[in-house]
Amino acid sequence: MSDYFPKDIMQEILQRLPTKCLIKCTLVCKPWRSLIQSPSFIHSHLRRTIHSNNQNAAVGLLLLRAFAGNENSALYSLHWDNSETGEHSKLVNPYPYIKEAIFSPSERVVVRDFHVVGACNGLVCLAVDFAYVGSQTIIWNPSVRKFVTLPGRSVSVSKTGKRRASYAFGYDSHTNDYKVLRSMSNRYGKTPCEVEIWSLLRGSWKSLSAAVVPEDFMFGVYNNRNVVPSNYGSVDKHAFVNGALHWVQRRTVGEDKFILWFHMGSELFGEIMMPEGLTRERCFVLRYEESLALLKSEELQGNCSKFDIWVMKEHGVVESWTKLFTVNLHRHMLEPFCFTRSGELVFKICVFGRRLLKVDLKTEEFKYFGIDGYMCHFMDSFVESLVLLGQANAISY
Repeated sequence: MSDYFPKDIMQEILQRLPTKCLIKCTLVCKPWRSLIQSPSFIHSHLRRTIHSNNQNAAVGLLLLRAFAGNENSALYSLHWDNSETGEHSKLVNPYPYIKEAIFSPSERVVVRDFHVVGACNGLVCLAVDFAYVGSQTIIWNPSVRKFVTLPGRSVSVSKTGKRRASYAFGYDSHTNDYKVLRSMSNRYGKTPCEVEIWSLLRGSWKSLSAAVVPEDFMFGVYNNRNVVPSNYGSVDKHAFVNGALHWVQRRTVGEDKFILWFHMGSELFGEIMMPEGLTRERCFVLRYEESLALLKSEELQGNCSKFDIWVMKEHGVVESWTKLFTVNLHRHMLEPFCFTRSGELVFKICVFGRRLLKVDLKTEEFKYFGIDGYMCHFMDSFVESLVLLGQANAISY
């Protein structure tokens, strides 16, 4: 067929196809395979898919990770990003294939699964940190069933468990590169963090000098009060917005907090002041549409919770902080997960963990969502993509 159409017309046609169809198209002929696996085609297809999803709210997806507590029992699935949250498709759990690729038989007994660091442009970052096996990080594309294992580092957890690694994942749009930020610190923040960044294009880790890392940087440190302890490493609440990762941090002196950011392009840190009156409150950062959101959490009497939701309308401009919603819920011990495209806020119910709570921010109406027998550990927006399809060092399963 490619003999009858100019290459640019054929490329335009193929770019309009969904990811799964394009994977099948790579089997048609070598020219198609070469085209579809090229970085330029993959990037153009991703941009078209994101634009199409933004124009049509009905095709948005959410990635869910749930766990039943048994080996290899993690469940990954995609759900429609709408009020019903119906299942779109189940994903093949990559862990059995990952452990065969990187762990020895004795290590496989210790490491039961990975935690999800984050998702971006169809890629999912998975990580684990145990004193026995060291630190392992994976970049996984469930749509093309490929993953890349990141090289190990000499700096890892101590056998006493006093040093832990924390991770964040994002995208550099200027170079079309995906990066992992990794921090190694004393779990109680008594020593400075050692920070390094990995680049998919570079294929290696790079240490950040002490001059670059702020003195207040405590990513993943337990006394930050916004960290969720995990057997797989510290899961710090962070948000990737406007090309930068964001965290709520506390000053080394005093109790005041601020938002620290790390730009994936410049690989530099900066800070944003929080709205007045929130610097000593329990707060979380999330992505709200294309903006940075700050959630103030307050536990009330009678097992109730209150959340004030602020959005920064213009990134980096403190005066643009706007309080959009206040939500009162007859539930306590809630952990915010993400905002949906349909205007709902998803919470994990930490007391039981088996169900999620979806709240309409305008009406405060809520729905429960869960999978029988599973505890929900992660949910965020997701887009299917071809990234890693042509990656030379990617492992297929």
